[in-house]
Amino acid sequence: MTESPVLSSGEAGANIIEVSKEARKRFLGPLHPSFNLVKTIRGCLLKTLPADCHERANGRLGISLTRVSDGENVIISHFSSKDELIQANVCSTFIPVYCGLIPPTLQGVRYVDGGISDNLPLYELKNTITVSPFSGESDICPQDSSTNIHELRVTNTS
Repeated sequence: MTESPVLSSGEAGANIIEVSKEARKRFLGPLHPSFNLVKTIRGCLLKTLPADCHERANGRLGISLTRVSDGENVIISHFSSKDELIQANVCSTFIPVYCGLIPPTLQGVRYVDGGISDNLPLYELKNTITVSPFSGESDICPQDSSTNIHELRVTNTS
């Protein structure tokens, strides 16, 4: 028996469009002070994810976070509830200053966007397909026609 996905690609696409529309309602778009990315994402996930999403995601989904206390990258892959899975996603999307000054907590620990410490973490237990909007060594990324021999790595973005 094949297990149905936690979220269909159609629902995911609809959520992206909803977030974009919410951001574009304002004069400065997502930079307007009244746009709350964390609240919008939390609302989309609460509305869309099924009650057992945490059970389906356990061991199959790795969410990259940056622990505020020491700046280390942490990958969370086990969730005890739907709320904990959503909170892990909220922490993962929290960009300091842009989303606020006080980072959210997960299990009593403050976390921010995992891309701050490692934009392309490797999930040690599984095969990982890396996707990046930057050209480089990712499995899926734009082609770079440059023959420059110099390379700059900033938090593992290439």
